Parts: sequence; C-alpha cells; structure tokens
Amino acid sequence: MGKRLLLLSMVVVLFAFIMACGSEPGTDTYVKGEDYETEGFLDDDTFQVVAEGTWPDELANARQVIKRNRAKEGALLKAQTRVMEMFKGYALKAKGGAESGVGLGEVALKNIEGYGKGGSIVKTTYDEEDNCSVVYRVHANGLKKMAEAGFE
Repeated sequence: MGKRLLLLSMVVVLFAFIMACGSEPGTDTYVKGEDYETEGFLDDDTFQVVAEGTWPDELANARQVIKRNRAKEGALLKAQTRVMEMFKGYALKAKGGAESGVGLGEVALKNIEGYGKGGSIVKTTYDEEDNCSVVYRVHANGLKKMAEAGFE
C-alpha cells in the first residue's frame, strides 16, 4: 500500500511539472513581448520591474476606462515601490548593512526614492477583467554602479 501511494504521488508531481512547463503563461500573470525581460538590470544604465494592479471592488459597476485607469495607477505604484525596495537591497548589500542591521543614510534614501519614482512605463497590458500589468523601467547613466556603491 505504501509503495502504491508513493508511486501515485510521484506520478502526480511529474504530471503537474510537465503541465506547468508545457503551458504558455497567460497575460494575466506575465507580460509577453519584446519589452519583457527578467527583472533587474538590463544593462549598466537600465533597471526594470514588472508589476500588476487591480481596480477596487467598489468600481464593479464602473465603466471599463475607469477600472483600467485605477488598475494602471495601482500597478504603477507597485512598480515604483518594488524599484525602491530592490534598490534599498542593493544599497544595504553595498554597505554591508543587510546582515549587520546598519541603516541607510538620508542621502541614499532620497536618491533611491528619486530613481524609483523617476522611471516610466514601457508596456501596459490588461486582462479580460481589466486588471493591469506594466513593465516599468528606470534609466540613468551609471545606474548599476550607483546601486552597487550604495547610492551615496
């Protein structure tokens, strides 16, 4: 009985793995196309994240354009927040503070916030429920070096 249960569970796991690898991701989860690449640094000057936004429940009876605008606003805010969080991680790592608990300086935090909010949306897609996915890029000369140096 134990061997059959083990064999059955292995077959189920294998089947799930094959199905997950063989299916193409939908637009509600991933942004497809030439602008989508992995998150992080695309080159020494460009940083990219992907974020999703939804519209609030109270807009259930609103027009499509209103839902899409609110979803896009939410996706933009999430993208900016993700950039700032990722840059803080780079800065903490550069300063050795990720493990020692050392905080970031005020100048570094202002620089990180400036870069996080200074990007632009390069691709926007909507699913059938009017939820939004955006590809958000931050571009500055020497951005990767600044991040690795801790933004100060």
